[in-house]
Amino acid sequence: MKSYNEEISQCFNEIADLMSLLDENSFKIRAYREAARRLTQEFEPITKKSTKIELMAMPRIGEALADKIIQYVKMGKIDYLERLRRQIPKPVRDLLKVPHLGPNRVRDLYINLGIKSKSDLKKYAKNGRIAELPGFGDKLVSQILEALERGQEKKKRHDRAEVEPIAKKLVTLLKKIKGVKKVDVAGSYRRQAPTVGDLDILVVGSAAAAAIAEKQIAKTFSDLTMLAGGETKIAFVIFPENLQVDIRFVPEESYGAALLYFTGNKDYNVMMRKVAIEKGYLLNEYGLFEDGEYVAGRTEKEVYEKLDLPIKLPKQRR
Repeated sequence: MKSYNEEISQCFNEIADLMSLLDENSFKIRAYREAARRLTQEFEPITKKSTKIELMAMPRIGEALADKIIQYVKMGKIDYLERLRRQIPKPVRDLLKVPHLGPNRVRDLYINLGIKSKSDLKKYAKNGRIAELPGFGDKLVSQILEALERGQEKKKRHDRAEVEPIAKKLVTLLKKIKGVKKVDVAGSYRRQAPTVGDLDILVVGSAAAAAIAEKQIAKTFSDLTMLAGGETKIAFVIFPENLQVDIRFVPEESYGAALLYFTGNKDYNVMMRKVAIEKGYLLNEYGLFEDGEYVAGRTEKEVYEKLDLPIKLPKQRR
């Protein structure tokens, strides 16, 4: 049985997808995607007793998102999501389940070719019209057709062995960029979990390095959908694996705290924050603070020692 966190995360991701199809505000879309990720990876469990004030105390959860969470807990649905669904026919929404197709590509297919269903998709893939569109091509169309023929849908989890070559390739690419000082893969991958959802990669590097990284990634992976780009975060989906990657550029003084935070897991992070509070500190992804003053965070070891805790290996943080 799914938790509220997982169910609401799924709703927020669907909202982001449908907003993207409608070409709505990119900042709002990112806010929903970030909230969806945080709900399953970082936030404490949401219950029927969760209050709006408690939710708004969570990082980057404003009033609008808190209201939607409360509504889902009380009613089992989100009115805003229902309105978005009514604006887009279900056969068009179902195209988002097809591997290799993100919201931007589905929108391109709909606008340029009038594709409104999987049957339309198959028809236009076979007659060569899709391959003529910018950003598609024969190879991608072949992969889409194969997925349709096999009835494949996008994966939610990936075997670690499947993700490992991509993780290593990205780490090698990032380390070669001038201005990059440190690179680590975090999340369930670093915890050596058997399956991985998204890849979270942390980097200490300059704004210029982030810009170069975005360009190099686009050149290295022939089939990807870019979700976000900027000085502090690059997010994209790699196909045919349908693997989302979030690369975060963080300050060097926060690197250890961020690595601890994004490695998780959720329960372990909650425990660490509680221990910090009991000892008079505040711990988050930016560092360990005492009375608002930064006291540690460059390395994980520094945080553990300041809290007088034994260092746990990533694979033990479960």
